[in-house]
Amino acid sequence: MSKETQTKDLYSVWKEYTENSYSYFEKTIPQFHQTVSDYYQELIEIWKNIACSSVDIQKSFATKMGLRSSIPEVAIKMANEIEEQTKSVIDAQNKISIATIKSAKDSLHTLNSSATEFNNLNKNIVQMLPSIIQTRS
Repeated sequence: MSKETQTKDLYSVWKEYTENSYSYFEKTIPQFHQTVSDYYQELIEIWKNIACSSVDIQKSFATKMGLRSSIPEVAIKMANEIEEQTKSVIDAQNKISIATIKSAKDSLHTLNSSATEFNNLNKNIVQMLPSIIQTRS
């Protein structure tokens, strides 16, 4: 049996490796996103459960001890204001995060365009260089 040997140069091997690696990486992105999203949702659910359980235990203890738990209307109003401010902070944080990510993405698009133009410039130089070097020799 004769084995057919195919000779490859450094650049074709390097390019094939690069393309295969990035293609594989692109395939893993959706799974990564889903995993992070699931983790974040579970984290929120756990902290919500801990907080609500804590309140329930405190209420149960106060009831068994005969402690009054009524609060004045002004305290309820204050709690509602804190809740609304908390939601405002969360909304602001999300908007800032989304804007930052969008800005970074726009910067990546600019980088990609610049790299493409730089690559085209280098290709032109590589094509012109041999003729310049030969005429000087």
